[in-house]
Amino acid sequence: MNQIILSHIDVTFDLVKGINIDRNKIKQDILDSVAHQRRLNDNSVIPAYHDYAVPFSIPLQWFHDYVRDHFQTEFKKTLILIKTWGNIYANHESSLNRLQVDPVDLRHSPDYVIVYGIDIVDENCELVIEYDDNRRKNRTKHIPLKNNKFVIFPSTQRYYITQNKEKKLNVILTTVCEYV
Repeated sequence: MNQIILSHIDVTFDLVKGINIDRNKIKQDILDSVAHQRRLNDNSVIPAYHDYAVPFSIPLQWFHDYVRDHFQTEFKKTLILIKTWGNIYANHESSLNRLQVDPVDLRHSPDYVIVYGIDIVDENCELVIEYDDNRRKNRTKHIPLKNNKFVIFPSTQRYYITQNKEKKLNVILTTVCEYV
């Protein structure tokens, strides 16, 4: 019997290990962007309205280098970072359902989304990735988010962050990238 795989959806997740990323610096940069309203987009009807700019910092660079190097080693794909932003979720807040690929401009759309837990209360929220499994439509994969954990998945998948169940803020970093 022969088999050819025509398509699959790869989701990669792990904790950053072996180096200490100063997530407090990244968190402070995101909070500063929120305080100064440095949004990625000022149009309040699109999801990017809730995304805040994250300036360059050494901890941010270390995180990106870590993910890029490990992804290259493991999967032989080089990630090229396109854009990074931060989100803050207060008590009872969740993200909107998101899709990072532009269906009418696939050529200029990112290939992967990276979601990274900057400051999250354990067991507090999940990343939910929506997918179809051939004729089984509207399936979801729930991945618990926690501090220092990253999840990489194709930008063609819709996703959202579930509701924050605690009074403490959840701070999440997102990066979109291409691969070569």
